Amino acid sequence: MIRRCCLLITVMAIVCAAQHDRASGIEGFVTADVTASIPNARIGVDSVTKGLHRETVTDASGYYLFSELNPGAYSVWAEVPGLGCIVYPHVVVFPGQIVRQDFHFVRARPYAETCEPIQKKVK
Repeated sequence: MIRRCCLLITVMAIVCAAQHDRASGIEGFVTADVTASIPNARIGVDSVTKGLHRETVTDASGYYLFSELNPGAYSVWAEVPGLGCIVYPHVVVFPGQIVRQDFHFVRARPYAETCEPIQKKVK
């Protein structure tokens, strides 16, 4: 019985350590409809509370990835010239989790300005 408990505790510790070591992040695809990918779409991730602002562009298949994010809530946005801007203001990342957040621009509105989030001062 004691050996089983020790084995169970050891296995649980290994699984927890493996989950903790995995990177956290946000990934997804940008499309103009369900199947048409959009390369070079501008993607951003922001966390006012963490003071984080990062940007990237999608690859040829419309894919993007923000890796090595700390757990927490983020605002994630995508901008495509001529198609508009989509913002998801509260995407939650948990430890060791890669969150999938796709952008489908059939739902976007024409947007004349940039998609840059408004920077708020943290008190």
